[in-house]
Amino acid sequence: MIRRTLGRLIPVLILMTFILPSALAQYSVQGGSVAPLLAVDDSPNRLQVWLVNGTSDVSIRCTASADAVWKRYSSKALEAEVVADGISQEGSVSVLSKVNDGYGYFVEEPGVLPRYVWIIDYGRHAFRAESVGLLQNDNPCYELWLSGSSDALPMIYFTPIGLRRELQRSFEISYNTMEWSEASRSYVIVRAKHSIEGDPFEQAFPPPLFDTEVALQGDLYGRHFGMEQSYVTETLNAVAIEARIDTIVTRNEAPNISNQGSGFSAPLYVSFRPAANEPVANWFRWTIYHQEKRDTIRAATVRDMDFSFTEAGTYTIRLEAADRSRRCFAIDSISIAISESYLHVPNAFSPGASPGVNDIFKVAYKSLISFNGWIFNRWGAEIFRWNDPAQGWDGKKGGAYVSPGVYFYVIEAKGSDGKNYREKGHINIIRPKNVRDQVIQ
Repeated sequence: MIRRTLGRLIPVLILMTFILPSALAQYSVQGGSVAPLLAVDDSPNRLQVWLVNGTSDVSIRCTASADAVWKRYSSKALEAEVVADGISQEGSVSVLSKVNDGYGYFVEEPGVLPRYVWIIDYGRHAFRAESVGLLQNDNPCYELWLSGSSDALPMIYFTPIGLRRELQRSFEISYNTMEWSEASRSYVIVRAKHSIEGDPFEQAFPPPLFDTEVALQGDLYGRHFGMEQSYVTETLNAVAIEARIDTIVTRNEAPNISNQGSGFSAPLYVSFRPAANEPVANWFRWTIYHQEKRDTIRAATVRDMDFSFTEAGTYTIRLEAADRSRRCFAIDSISIAISESYLHVPNAFSPGASPGVNDIFKVAYKSLISFNGWIFNRWGAEIFRWNDPAQGWDGKKGGAYVSPGVYFYVIEAKGSDGKNYREKGHINIIRPKNVRDQVIQ
């Protein structure tokens, strides 16, 4: 018996699936000083909320027969009352031309699932603020608040089952601020815009990084009806700070610097500059900390700082920036590693034999903070001296190549790690006989 009943019900349910969606009442809202605005389309509740500006000539139109009954509700569709006035029929369209603010309207017709239209007269709910200013809050370094109030009536509507909801207003707040530009490597002035919903006097915004007025526009429903309000505050003296470390590194790019060890080769010269939202940021303090020694090796309250790193280790460079009142601070830090020292001396080269290939006597090195080198012939006479490890001897004396053979070097150096070097040894000069410009020593 149950199986036979289900067999009869299934075709009916399938038929209803295809019929019901097309048997929904369809509405349009017309009239008012400006075209009505669909503010909410709540499909699950079959409800649309429309804003109009004035209701005197607003009408709701629905495809329905002359037998259809118009109803309205104020809080729940089950408690709806019949609307008797202002109804006309235009062919297959039923027209309700007498509507009021704060009601939900619908057509009741046999076999048709009703939809609902809620009317709000925006003219009666338009946003106007008593005054708009800047609120003195406890966290001006991180938050911006507007002060003010509005006596605008809330835009309330009810779903057909009686759920109370409020149509949230939208606003735009804008002001000048600054943001970091990778292209210019600096903070540049931009116009910040924030779109918000709800009460603009109960929300916090990112604080500006530049002295500026703050503009409030809204609500944005009013923009549709030509009733949008604009307010501008007095000038805000910005206190919020953003800062980061910008560096100019001057390092030796000599090809004979070894890749031994990790970090930069000493000496490393670095110019530290603050990238901040100046002139709001106008106080800067630098600290250089040696991590392994756990020691501060430099602290200075200056805008720009230059420093030469000559000792191996890892350093933390910290920047503190503050505003004019020293109320707000920003901190940034970076790390710089200086390698331990390294020195390797070759024992042969071939000047003049193949230009650009092993034709200069150079050491391979890293992080040497002092250097002196001498070249002697086999009789102990000095032929060449140099004090820059990036340089070397080209195998000449007096502008001419010396003869091939054995020569001697002495090198004294000191590394970034405190290591002292004193290297002695011989150099073999290998040269073909067709190189004529030689001086016999």
